[in-house]
Amino acid sequence: MCYNIKSFKVKWKELICLGNNNLPIGVLDSGVGGLTVVKELIISLPNENVVYFGDSKRMPYGNKTEEEIVILANNIISFLEDKGVKGILLACNTVSSQIQNLQSKVPIFGIIEAGCLAAIETSKSQEIGLIATVATVKSKIYESILKDLAPGKKILSNDSRKLPKIINDHLEDRNLLDIHIRECINPIMDKGFPSELILGCSHFPIIQDEIQELYPNLKLINPANKQVLMIKKYLEENQLLNDENKRKVEIYSTEGIDEFRLTLERLKIKDYSLDKVKLFKDD
Repeated sequence: MCYNIKSFKVKWKELICLGNNNLPIGVLDSGVGGLTVVKELIISLPNENVVYFGDSKRMPYGNKTEEEIVILANNIISFLEDKGVKGILLACNTVSSQIQNLQSKVPIFGIIEAGCLAAIETSKSQEIGLIATVATVKSKIYESILKDLAPGKKILSNDSRKLPKIINDHLEDRNLLDIHIRECINPIMDKGFPSELILGCSHFPIIQDEIQELYPNLKLINPANKQVLMIKKYLEENQLLNDENKRKVEIYSTEGIDEFRLTLERLKIKDYSLDKVKLFKDD
């Protein structure tokens, strides 16, 4: 979702006049999960430069207060703006649930509306499943957006306090993954009969194959696909697509460099730089 786009028009006009089409797209996440958004950017916008920030030191964000989430997100946004980004994708659903409270000098695109739109386009039933963090489920923002977009649809949700952290730190432990996948999804299946399941945390698409293997009859919705199409359309409309075939991907993390390398390899993302940085002076 992109709020208050009109307030950003002067900034976008400045970018166009300066010929800064090659400015990077920023991506914000609480850890490795947002790399699934980077993968979609590489597929759909292969010429675009990318700057990614993953705050693995403080993940999962889903267990934090709204105030803590906003403070962390605004600091990451400032970091990305210092890198000269022309727009920011909020890969983190938890951060996206607070999008109206964020401060940015450039357009920011949330991932929640993208997930809702993608689910509506393919939904075969009135019930849509959702797995997400505690904060995202508690915010009921998926229900709110879905009510506006498709009043007849109903969200069947369940949160997971542990699965995002397990994906971030124990990606190769299949038994542990399976236990927590079932723990997260089975309660939804007990509530009703959804034909689709929104992967409402950026970490979940990393294990999409494992989830699909356990639930072969569920259509899994990765909101990143739709989110990237949304920013692609916006860049096209504002003549901001990068036409140089020299893509550069910069990845920054506050912790867990080895976990980042493992996830990048799993997602088949190549040709990148990876650096550990501090979000706060006392990190």
